[in-house]
Amino acid sequence: MGKSFYIILVMVAGTIVAYLSGEWIGRGYALINERLAQQVHESFCRATEHYATDSTQQLSVLFRRELDKCRLERLRFRLDTVELTGRVALRSDIQYAADRDSLLEKQQTFTFPISPQAGVRAEILNPRAGSVGKLLYSFFGLAIGLFVLFWGIVQQIKIIKRQDDLARMREDFSYAMIHDMKTPLSSILMGARILRSGKLDDKPEKKARYFDIMEEEAQHLLTLTNKILTISKLEHRQLLLVKAWFPIRPMLEELTQSFMVKSKKSISFHLELETEEVYADEEYLKEAVSNLIDNAVKYSKETVAICIATRTVEGYIQIKVRDNGIGISLAAQNHIFDKFKRGAFDKQDKGNRIAGFGLGLNYVMNVTRSHGGYVSVESQEGKYSEFTISIPLPDEQEEIS
Repeated sequence: MGKSFYIILVMVAGTIVAYLSGEWIGRGYALINERLAQQVHESFCRATEHYATDSTQQLSVLFRRELDKCRLERLRFRLDTVELTGRVALRSDIQYAADRDSLLEKQQTFTFPISPQAGVRAEILNPRAGSVGKLLYSFFGLAIGLFVLFWGIVQQIKIIKRQDDLARMREDFSYAMIHDMKTPLSSILMGARILRSGKLDDKPEKKARYFDIMEEEAQHLLTLTNKILTISKLEHRQLLLVKAWFPIRPMLEELTQSFMVKSKKSISFHLELETEEVYADEEYLKEAVSNLIDNAVKYSKETVAICIATRTVEGYIQIKVRDNGIGISLAAQNHIFDKFKRGAFDKQDKGNRIAGFGLGLNYVMNVTRSHGGYVSVESQEGKYSEFTISIPLPDEQEEIS
């Protein structure tokens, strides 16, 4: 059976519990009312008996004392003197439980004769306090229980949804990995077969070219594997960063030259370096900036213009990578740094499905966080995207260590 079935089952069970609980409260309220009438009647009986024995005590004090013994402290009453006519109920008139119940419904007790013409009865001013008060703890306990139940159901639905999303992402990731690894593996296998056949033994230049292709494809697979392992270590805080001051211009110039050589697109780079040095782990920061440049190239048109700028702002060294690409919608910006999330870009660039696993920006985010900084994005659809890596300046103790 599917997850939806169990969700519906739990919701139906919760509804049944709520209904039965309401029924229980209703029946409990009726039983408490009946019990209340009995307790009030018995308390007034005992009070009048004490008063008949010793009239020096006040009947109101005696009645209050008896009510308190029954834990009816919240009940308030007033003693009224009435004429003994056919309309009053005496203790001798009460033969059944329904008789005392009807008196309490009128907020009265039976009449106690104090003379041949007059008697005293109690007027109960707040009869509901005795029943509702006893139900309050049960009611609030039930309300809290039902709230926890439905809150748990909602959280379970969210967990199941996250699990479904994660399973779907893993499936997409597995498909993308198999698809992307198929080409380099096929190239390596084909090159190995050709070289083993001996057909290129008399063609050293072509033979060397095949070796270069195989090495490049193997390096591509190794880079991907290392990136996945690095992200895993970063997420589990197991990666040791070696931070130091280093000049950032040589690193950026090396990256720009590399992309200009290997890219099939026409690329132009512009460097605006107000800050020439940065305190970070050079290897991981270089890979993070490389991922930003790679994205800028992938999600731009055939002519790519990239501006890389550095500056120091409020205790942070910022590295900005701005492109003239397809941009990112505001909705997509909320999850582009999540692992395996590539749909944001693909929806923008509907006509061109880009190969990859959606690990680049997640890598950038984790590397930046490990440095104690953050990464942000500013973008406008169809015009540009600008990613900013903010690395905190070190304090004196950090620099010494």
